[in-house]
Amino acid sequence: MGELLPENRQIWVRAFYGFNPEEAGYIGFTHEAQREDMLTKMKDGDLVLIYGAVDSLTDADLQRQALGFMEVKLERCHDLDRQTEESRKWKLDHGFQDRWTYGLKVVRAWRVTNRVHIKTIAPIAYDSKKRFERTTKAVLLEPDEKRRALSHHVRQVNVYGEPPIAADELVSGYMNDLLKPSKGIPPSFGDRTSTHEDGENHLYLMKLSADAEALLGKAGPHVGKALVKIGRSNDPNRRLKEVNGGFPDRAVCRWELKHNQPFEDGDTAHNYETELKELFAREFTSQAGEFYTGDWSAIERAFQTFCFSKIPKILAAAGKAMGVK
Repeated sequence: MGELLPENRQIWVRAFYGFNPEEAGYIGFTHEAQREDMLTKMKDGDLVLIYGAVDSLTDADLQRQALGFMEVKLERCHDLDRQTEESRKWKLDHGFQDRWTYGLKVVRAWRVTNRVHIKTIAPIAYDSKKRFERTTKAVLLEPDEKRRALSHHVRQVNVYGEPPIAADELVSGYMNDLLKPSKGIPPSFGDRTSTHEDGENHLYLMKLSADAEALLGKAGPHVGKALVKIGRSNDPNRRLKEVNGGFPDRAVCRWELKHNQPFEDGDTAHNYETELKELFAREFTSQAGEFYTGDWSAIERAFQTFCFSKIPKILAAAGKAMGVK
């Protein structure tokens, strides 16, 4: 199943009180007929996107938020076979021992690392008319909804009942990229000579001169927010010209280079760029790739604080005298 390309997978959306595949390695249904119905619609390798149900049992800050993806194997199971003791106790404590007992196995799972309202991803599937289906079975995403779902940053987690994965082998990245098999570099032929010199590289922060809705549409949580781009370049001003080159001359907005911080070489800047993207994915709303929306002052502060933390500190004379290194 791991070799299925993203375009060959269906994605379903399901509401629940949280996302805990580490304790419950299955998708559960209260009635056997519900599970059997989904078995006729699902395929091995399908993904189920879990979002926080609007209920008092869901943490307030998780309600309506996309929480994570589960990869389904079309193999029936019983809830007790795929649950930890803690998960079983939670069901008993809430009087749910007769709910979600008919299961389908989950073999892999990924937690969404950024905050994103489910309606931003799946406005059609989130329609109020489909509420009962979302809470009892699952609703299939439309192609555009699927594309948006796969654009978000995730971190892999272990699944109860499956062989455990070592912490350093749990992958993270954009969901669409993680589902694509890696490809080798195609062969090339003929003589060529080139010289690549390493040197100063910059992290940069660009901001769209208009609010996010100028590019992302007039409806959604991004309205009134700043749209930014972060990245790495050995020449941020040249990079600014390149990204603005995609706009028509009469466009009413442009990218603006707000901040850039130089570092000594490409490897250092690349590693910091990866850290910065993970930070932004947690703190702001990812719009796929290197684009994020959020409050401008918070974004600017986060970028500046991160860069300052990476600048080598020069000790004062008093510190050196005390033997500090």
